[in-house]
Amino acid sequence: MAGTPRAAPKLMRVLSSWLPSLSARFVLLVAGLFLALSVVMIVVASYLDLRDEEQRIVSDAKAIAATVSRLAVPHLTNHHYLILEQELESIAASGVVEAAQVLDPARSVTIDGDPETSYFDEQETHPLVVLALETGVEQVRQTRERIEIAVPVQRTEDTGVLGVALVSVERPPVQGLLFTIWSRNIVITLVLLVFCVPVTFHFAENYVRPIKALTQTAHTVSAGNFDAPFPVERSDEIGVLARAYRDMVGTIRNNMVQIHELAYVDPVTRLSNRESFRQHFTNNMHGADSQANRLSVLFIDLDRFKRVNDSYGHDHGDALLKEVASRLKGLLEKPHGGMPPGNGEAEPFAPLVARLGGDEFAIVVPTDKSAGNVVKLAEQLVQCIEQPLEINGLTMTVGASIGVSTYPDDGEDYTAILKNADIAMYAAKKTGGNRACFYHEIDLDAHSHERIRLEAELKNALLGEEITIVFQPKVDCATMKVVGAEVLARWDHPEKGMLAPGEFIDVAEESGLITRLGDRVLILACRQGRAWLENGLKIPLAVNVSIRQLEKPGFTSRILDILEFTGFPPDLLQLEVTETVAMADPERVSEATKPLLEAGITFAIDDFGTGYSSLAHLQRLPFNTFKIDRSFISGLDGDQHSRSIVQTILAMAKSLNYEVVAEGVETREQQIFLTENGCHTAQGFLFARAMPAGRFEAWSSSFGGGKPMEGDMAGAEVEAQRDQVG
Repeated sequence: MAGTPRAAPKLMRVLSSWLPSLSARFVLLVAGLFLALSVVMIVVASYLDLRDEEQRIVSDAKAIAATVSRLAVPHLTNHHYLILEQELESIAASGVVEAAQVLDPARSVTIDGDPETSYFDEQETHPLVVLALETGVEQVRQTRERIEIAVPVQRTEDTGVLGVALVSVERPPVQGLLFTIWSRNIVITLVLLVFCVPVTFHFAENYVRPIKALTQTAHTVSAGNFDAPFPVERSDEIGVLARAYRDMVGTIRNNMVQIHELAYVDPVTRLSNRESFRQHFTNNMHGADSQANRLSVLFIDLDRFKRVNDSYGHDHGDALLKEVASRLKGLLEKPHGGMPPGNGEAEPFAPLVARLGGDEFAIVVPTDKSAGNVVKLAEQLVQCIEQPLEINGLTMTVGASIGVSTYPDDGEDYTAILKNADIAMYAAKKTGGNRACFYHEIDLDAHSHERIRLEAELKNALLGEEITIVFQPKVDCATMKVVGAEVLARWDHPEKGMLAPGEFIDVAEESGLITRLGDRVLILACRQGRAWLENGLKIPLAVNVSIRQLEKPGFTSRILDILEFTGFPPDLLQLEVTETVAMADPERVSEATKPLLEAGITFAIDDFGTGYSSLAHLQRLPFNTFKIDRSFISGLDGDQHSRSIVQTILAMAKSLNYEVVAEGVETREQQIFLTENGCHTAQGFLFARAMPAGRFEAWSSSFGGGKPMEGDMAGAEVEAQRDQVG
């Protein structure tokens, strides 16, 4: 029995492999149970029938013995043995009784039913007869072969015993009785089984039918039809399962709708998003005949939208975006998608408007060879968007700079078409905005074209991971220990390689991307500084700040949020502002930097000596560090005028209690001069060039003696100029 629990699951697995149908397994199970119960029933019935048969035989033998006893009374009374003998012979000859005899104890005569013997013959008295004669009580003995019964012969119960009647009945073999009983029961079982199997099949089909229906519904749902009906009207377990499954499918359907919206719908305007727009464009690039469809992308950027956000907040900005989206969608839903009717041919696909992000929208439309329909649509879009908008009770106006590129003329895939439409949009914005510009009409002057392309690529670079940072070490001139680092931006351009700030900062300033670039650099710097702290390396970091960042509302809170988000201590962060920026609006700079100073952040005046500072302004500005411009440091080797300026700056800084950092130190003589005149901190190629974080960490742990790393001096002058605006 110990193996039964393990054998049962194995048996079920075997049956499941042989009989995959649930109804067949159900019928087999019922039939098996029926057969098992039939076997038990046959065994029990056979036992009971055998006992009944034996009791019947005994009862029959007793009845015959009683009959013989009654017949013997008159004959024993009158001693008429001949008639009694004939009667006994008649009884024995019937075949029911094996032997019958009567004992007359008065004359010691035994009369039997055997014709071969006579009552005159002397016979041995049967022991059972003797016992019945002595006790006067009926005696019964059963053996495997026969049943013997001895019955006292007496007139009445009160009179004495006249004699004893003995009857012997042959007992039928047990095997024969069992065969008869089993045959009967097996026939009955087979008849019932023949009736039971079809009935079982019928009920099995009735029970399995709703399961099949539920399975079919499940297949329908798995094919994508979430509206398939479920048999939920049942009140049994299948109905409970169907309702639970229906609820689950309903939840999945709702989740699929939400996932689809998150993946393909813009949450603010409810237009298609960037991914949905890409798929729509890609799916319609070719027609059914595999020929390229002509389609145009109109890249729309709202003019003056930034002012709305800065002046009224993002709630008003989102409301404005919704209104613009509604106008764009309404224009496309007009007959012919807002465009003049064509030559009567059916358009290959429906136009689509999407919000790509921020204040950027895009429309893809089929176009003809002349692109006249697109020109007309672009004009309508400009007119549609420039109409005044009522936003939360306020009247606002914005414009639209639209760039248009056409597939396959202006690019061979979606990426190229969208990038060229973006470039065309920047060209429209450069010429005053609120107009449309086609990519093929852009002035192909190499410099202007490259600058427009660079603006578009810089925007994509900020969306990706192409902007990285490097670290320019700051060294104590006396102890030759690393005391900090200046963080410089680098653009890992996919085609041009690593670009220094001098190649893209001006573009970022002009396009308004400098704020996003500055935030990106600060976040990367603070993350790296925090990682160094966790590894036991405490490095103060200096990050450049532009005038655009200072002018943007929320500058202070954004800096503090970045510090809190990254976990970098404020006292290890220094923000560098050029002297020209600081002197342009001292009041604004002071107002923007005061909360940051209170938080522990320090400020440095970068490129000091080039911005015509006045002592009055310096006293009002919250700076505590001067960074002497590299143009003065480079003249220390032979220019007495530069030496005098640097000595004056160092003396003034000492009197005002300012720290001084010398930029662009490239020779040992420059270092010695700065040390002798009280400049404690310097940076430049004498010590090391700007390097990535991993290399900086390895360099700082092995740096000593003030010797530059191998290869650092090569191209130092060029690299210094490139980093000057970083």
